[in-house]
Amino acid sequence: MRTLILILIAKLLSHGVTPVVSLLTLPSVNNLYTADREDSLRSELFKSYQKNSRPVPLVDVRCNMKLLSIKDLDTREQTMSSVAYFTFIWNDTRLDWSGNSMYSDIESIYSTETAVFTPPIVVENSVMNLGVISDTTLPIKIVQTGETTWSPGDIYVTSCDIDTTYYPFDEQTCVITITTRGYTANQITLSFDQVPIIRSAYQDNGEWAFVKSSTSTSLSYRGNEVYSQLNFNFTLKRRTTFHLLNTILPMFLLASMVCFVFKLPVDSGDKLGYSLTVLLAIAVYLTLVADNIPTTSTYTSYLSVYLNVMLGIAVASALLTIFVINIHFTPEEEEISEFVQSLAKFGSQLVCWKHPCCRTTDKSTVDVLPYTDKIDLESVAANNNYEFTWPEIAKILDAFFFRLYIVLMVIMTTAFAVVMAMPSWN
Repeated sequence: MRTLILILIAKLLSHGVTPVVSLLTLPSVNNLYTADREDSLRSELFKSYQKNSRPVPLVDVRCNMKLLSIKDLDTREQTMSSVAYFTFIWNDTRLDWSGNSMYSDIESIYSTETAVFTPPIVVENSVMNLGVISDTTLPIKIVQTGETTWSPGDIYVTSCDIDTTYYPFDEQTCVITITTRGYTANQITLSFDQVPIIRSAYQDNGEWAFVKSSTSTSLSYRGNEVYSQLNFNFTLKRRTTFHLLNTILPMFLLASMVCFVFKLPVDSGDKLGYSLTVLLAIAVYLTLVADNIPTTSTYTSYLSVYLNVMLGIAVASALLTIFVINIHFTPEEEEISEFVQSLAKFGSQLVCWKHPCCRTTDKSTVDVLPYTDKIDLESVAANNNYEFTWPEIAKILDAFFFRLYIVLMVIMTTAFAVVMAMPSWN
């Protein structure tokens, strides 16, 4: 000790400072930090300390959450996996040594939850770990005033109510809820710190874009007891580039293929096979999409509705193809009724409405359909009761169904696009 004092005096003399005055302004040598003095402080603080007892009748625990990343948002399992750690701050008056000048130079000490009281807090909507938040190896910081800071971290897998109405252009809001276990709101109350959600180290997710966050307080009722509860709300929006290229575009292409079954000639032999192939492709695609949508009836995906409508239209096209093939191969000797003939004449005019095939330049021939045989105009004029053959009726039906399906596909696809774009208008 004497050597230390001599060294201090020598240094002060070398700087031209009067030793007596300088020593009066320096802290007492006895107050310099040593491990022994911290051990002594711990002995005083924890001499009669009981970690299972709360420090005051009503413990106010301030909390914030530092979000590091959203690992996954599983729409099928309806869970959100996030990497974060909470910071809990409360005042333990039993660990206050600010009034003890002997240890005024010791600004803080560290302990663990095995020796210090920690509020029993659980993630209320966790689906993996239902126990209290705990980490026996994590140091807990205690400052002179008894303010205690504890920052446990983990990967939290929580339930999330998924709304698949606008899948894959959906926006989801998931909540992480924490509450006390055992201690009621009259014993431990939870409140937010000044900055409740910290995203300074947040890493973006490749599938979900972070939109916004918010917080709210609430009460949890278990029987006749009331517990304090905090809610951390996160709004995420699905990134659409992947789904535009791998879901929407193939879906539109498949839907357009349904129409062209009526462009295949019956004599080609592939008409029904093509129709069934497109039908099976849409059915398989509907199954793939259904695998990514939660099995719930709470929300109905417009994409599923659109695919089911397309599947129904594809089934109808297969049935109509069978009908057209049957008409085409009807024996010639089987008489065609006047009603069918009149329908055929009306259909031939309908499919050629304002079409070049209905116009003629030399008044000698006219195309009843783009791919039908030419009909002599003079014969038609002379005999107003021109009778179509079964193959011609089949071709008229093909042309009519082709135009009908084109109109249906455009209407359905436009309606689907408008509905899916509605969330972006709000």
